[in-house]
Amino acid sequence: MSVLPDVFIGLEIHIHLNTESKMFCPCSARYGDEPNTNICPICLGYPGTLPLLNERAIEHGYLVARALGCCLSNRIAFARKNYFYPDMPKNYQITQYSHPVGIDGAIEVDFGDARSRKIRIHNVHLEEDAGKMTHSNDATLLDYNRAGYPLLEIVTEPDLTSGEEAELFLRDFRRLIRYLGVSDGNMEEGSMKCDANISINLPGRGLGTKVELKNMNSSRFVRLALNYEAERQSKLFSSGGRIIQETRLWNENRDTSEAMRRKETSDDYRYFPEPDMPAFMADAAFLERIEGQLVELPLAKKRRLQFEYDLNDEQAEFIHNDIAMSNLFEDTVKTGAAAHSVAAWLSSDVRKLLNRDKLAIADTPLSSSRFSSLLALIDQGRISGKIAKKVLERVFSDDADPELIVEQEGWFQISDPIELGRIVNQVLSKNPDVTASIREGDSKRKGWLMGEIMRVSNGKAAPELSRKILDDRIG
Repeated sequence: MSVLPDVFIGLEIHIHLNTESKMFCPCSARYGDEPNTNICPICLGYPGTLPLLNERAIEHGYLVARALGCCLSNRIAFARKNYFYPDMPKNYQITQYSHPVGIDGAIEVDFGDARSRKIRIHNVHLEEDAGKMTHSNDATLLDYNRAGYPLLEIVTEPDLTSGEEAELFLRDFRRLIRYLGVSDGNMEEGSMKCDANISINLPGRGLGTKVELKNMNSSRFVRLALNYEAERQSKLFSSGGRIIQETRLWNENRDTSEAMRRKETSDDYRYFPEPDMPAFMADAAFLERIEGQLVELPLAKKRRLQFEYDLNDEQAEFIHNDIAMSNLFEDTVKTGAAAHSVAAWLSSDVRKLLNRDKLAIADTPLSSSRFSSLLALIDQGRISGKIAKKVLERVFSDDADPELIVEQEGWFQISDPIELGRIVNQVLSKNPDVTASIREGDSKRKGWLMGEIMRVSNGKAAPELSRKILDDRIG
């Protein structure tokens, strides 16, 4: 193919909603429990059982649809999607077909290099999850704890053009649902899953034959799988081959996609209205409650942080990535701390400790009052920046206030000119050759003497005053 084809990619994202119970029964929806302990006749599909609607899951679904700019439905209804698989004990899935939560939305995605673009949302709908199958040698183990988990599916239009764009979309989408508090979005735990549809065609000819990709359990694998499939289809197209509509699995061990089955159509699932589940009517009070749960969306927050606090792109990206981190930043600034100092410490020293201990900021004892106290100790000249780093580590490890740590350890900075003068004299008397070389013009060795002053004082000497005294003594 001499002309590069157009690539069309749409995503189907499933997220586990963080409700206490399952979608249609009171069983716990807690991840990590012993297999087959959170089950009941309803989620196991026993004859004669009736589903119970989880209204909290409905709220979460509407909240996501509203944040994605969808047209919200005043009436939603459920349907049965019929298929047989061992992890679906009812042999059908309760889902939404013609009456979803929301349709025709869009989300603006930051693709880097000052590029952003709106990706259209086809629909947002609720359904239940299947169980989990674990294949071991010649046996398959079934865990039905997950059967019935409340799922929200978000279907995009085919507006993405590469694996890289899909990966960035998933990054921004995961950030969004974490801001809303509806899901943790952990793909490694299965609480966010993504299938993708990809087609190629000659420029200007629109969509080609759609191929679905499954079994991608990280945003990185989504990127790799889509780029591989785009290249595979391009080569097939160039050689005169025919692309067939099918479902393919991503083999992460071989970095290839493999045919799974011919792609089903809606007719194959024999959808029909769920007879045991009445329609849900979203009245004005319900929709008002949804409006009250909206938060400032991530990309809008990033832009505001940059404009309002003059943060650079790297600082704003890190701080707005986690809503708890952005709240800590702004709450600390409100106490009077300088925004540039707060941002610098968060994106450097705080970040290092979080990465080292594999923690989120919400899991640490660093509060806005403690953070502000630490920065005030530096600004007041009571501790040095070097000591402040040690204090920060102790805040993390000991869950204690910075001033108390400094007092207990005797880390307050030495700022008495007489005491500092004695320390400077001690260093100079032990290093006369260095002093002589500086007086002869080797000014670079002043830095070495300052290092000795800090070492002798255990890092507590006030740097600026020590440097002034050193300059005066050397002459």
